[in-house]
Amino acid sequence: MAVKSGSIVNYLFAALSLTFGIIYLTRNSFMPYHSLALSLEWRQVEPNTQFLILALMRAVSGGFIVSAIAIGFLQFQFTRTKISWIPPLILAIGVVIEATTLYATLIVRLNTPGNPPLWLAIFALILVVAGFILNRKSLLDISK
Repeated sequence: MAVKSGSIVNYLFAALSLTFGIIYLTRNSFMPYHSLALSLEWRQVEPNTQFLILALMRAVSGGFIVSAIAIGFLQFQFTRTKISWIPPLILAIGVVIEATTLYATLIVRLNTPGNPPLWLAIFALILVVAGFILNRKSLLDISK
């Protein structure tokens, strides 16, 4: 049961990460909280700054997308093989992407009028930790 629960949690994390990656990859302007942070509408931002912001959003999207693909693939392999090094690797990938997201979110929230979705980064971090715990539990269940 733990392996099934770990799979569900990690696939949910991967889906969330992929969704944000696609959003950041395909948007033609910044996010609403970016507008609040700058106290400007998109059309008021200079074109060179618009290109810079979009480029940064595209770069961030790559991190979200690659973490989604890696965690989805690793969870699939873990479900099939129960290799013990996979859960810590999933945890490491998830913690890196979410800790950096949380850090960036806090920078915006604490230093600008912007209100980025801090709760979402925290929720994703909880998901990846829960997935690790459940996957490790499934290893312990097998060794009994």
